[in-house]
Amino acid sequence: MGKGMPDSVKTTIYWALGVGIIALILLVLAILFGNLSGNVGFAASTQGYNDTQAIIQNYTKSATNTSTQFPVVGTIIGVALLLTILIGVLVLAIKKMMGVANSAGGSNANFG
Repeated sequence: MGKGMPDSVKTTIYWALGVGIIALILLVLAILFGNLSGNVGFAASTQGYNDTQAIIQNYTKSATNTSTQFPVVGTIIGVALLLTILIGVLVLAIKKMMGVANSAGGSNANFG
């Protein structure tokens, strides 16, 4: 904590952190053990349980079934790569044209 803080402020911050950590632990335990208890909101055949299972199934399907998603991802990557190359070529062409426009004719050599 800050060196110039009074002890009472430090104590208040430590208490708030302690209470927050305990609340987080209790929340995690309530979520984890909610599936095992009939009186918590995540009991089997409840909306919370069904939503949780749907999220888990969607994540598992998306993580394990990459072969069906690869054409879409590959197309997006290919288009992004093509746009990057085209923009790079355009920038180089504009730089070259600006270099030609700034020269007074002849070669760009400096024989000074």
